[in-house]
Amino acid sequence: MGELLTSANLAGVIAARGDGVSDNRTRRSVAPDEDSAPLNPDVPLRRRLLPSSAVMLALLDLLFMTSFMAGLIFSIYDRLGFRSLTGTTSTVAAIVLASLALAYATGCYRQDSLVDFSIATTRLAVGLGVGVAFLVPLIHYGLGLEFHALAFRSISRSLTIVLVGVGAGLCGGMLSRILFMAMARRQWFHRSILVIGTGRRARHLRDILERADRRLTQVHFLTEAYLGGEPPTDVPGRPINAIPGAPSAQELAADLHIDQVVVAVDDSRELYFDDLLPWKANGIPVFDFNTFLERETGRVDITWTEPDWLLYSEGFRFGHLDRALKRLMDLIISAGLLAITFPALLIVAAAIVFDDFGPVFYRQQRVSHRGRPFWIVKFRTMHVNAEQNGAQWASEDDPRITRVGRILRRTRVDEIPQLLNVLKGEMSLVGPRPERPVFVDDLSKRIRLYHLRHSVKAGVTGWAQINYHYGASVEDATRKLEYDLYYLKHFSVMRDISIMLQTFRILVFAKGGR
Repeated sequence: MGELLTSANLAGVIAARGDGVSDNRTRRSVAPDEDSAPLNPDVPLRRRLLPSSAVMLALLDLLFMTSFMAGLIFSIYDRLGFRSLTGTTSTVAAIVLASLALAYATGCYRQDSLVDFSIATTRLAVGLGVGVAFLVPLIHYGLGLEFHALAFRSISRSLTIVLVGVGAGLCGGMLSRILFMAMARRQWFHRSILVIGTGRRARHLRDILERADRRLTQVHFLTEAYLGGEPPTDVPGRPINAIPGAPSAQELAADLHIDQVVVAVDDSRELYFDDLLPWKANGIPVFDFNTFLERETGRVDITWTEPDWLLYSEGFRFGHLDRALKRLMDLIISAGLLAITFPALLIVAAAIVFDDFGPVFYRQQRVSHRGRPFWIVKFRTMHVNAEQNGAQWASEDDPRITRVGRILRRTRVDEIPQLLNVLKGEMSLVGPRPERPVFVDDLSKRIRLYHLRHSVKAGVTGWAQINYHYGASVEDATRKLEYDLYYLKHFSVMRDISIMLQTFRILVFAKGGR
């Protein structure tokens, strides 16, 4: 977290600029028709070019992975059995694209990977390592049928090509991360945020932004006086170290290189927002508290969200075309996954029977779209009659879970039969996780807006599942609802594809199961 500007150093900065800021600048607009300080045309107020850190890392991966793979494979393509430039190029392109997709799926471009080199390299290595199992049949059968080249005539040769390509890609990915971290240290991706407010909302943002890496984020605060108001005096907790007075937009932009402005006042009545217009007019985004909080956390925080903001803000668009594409994607992917995993499912079924004699599948009533109940199908992971005393939340080391069931839950294999519910149209691949009617009735009474999660079909995976751990309490249900509301608000087919890819990270690292 960047240092906050103090009274002394701000005064020094402004004095050094020699702009002659008068004392009456500490009072902003007391009335909309009073004179305000003139804008200084010699001081630029423009938006900086601030590259996205995740996009930049992805571009570096594309550059270095492609260079390393192409350089190595083309240098020994005769020894690998290639006979044509087209076949070699297609193989390199397939391995590069699959490697980038797996890097994304294992969370290589998430915020924690961007600031921690060990996490970044571990996820990259695991993703590419697991990807070998997918790439070998892709290269052998897919490109082999297309080109009939010598390179694709044996599994061992295809495995060699994949290992060479993935190894080169891993070296390229490591180099791109070393370069990215050096760029981050030089603050290439450093964003400077100006928060207006010192009350409860501003302090909530401060607590969130303080967790951000200081190489990527720096925050400064202005008091409500900038908008003609009075700073609150009865806010509990650690006070905010705000910039003194009320400098102009040009001074702030030039001295602090502001990239975003956030209005986080507790009471906007009798405030004047004239001084925010220069920011907006010159392309520097100005966010309200709720919008910025949503963008920063990836969820709709219902503690701070007013119904009118949720009502009038952008989002909640469910077009007929999107719904049709989502249903088509559900049918194709779920049918394909069932066909591919069918042999493994037979082995799982046998293991369940031998571990704890009883039925292989477990059917339980859940609630989905528009509150309609349906019977979900899962592999049985608990002992027979485990809930004879009534429904209850699952817990760590739950004694009701069998030995095989514990493995199935950790790896999420017990969820695969739900693809049958997807084919029947009772569920979707992506959406809020379905809850039992008894829990829905209870949570609807205790959590505001809980009923909104039934605006779409329940999902096998979802935005909450890839961002939050397993929920086993009302507090957890509240937090997962906030992620579900964000998904509903920003629904799109491309986001569904993104969530399905990122679910791979949960499966590989066995996170969230209980």
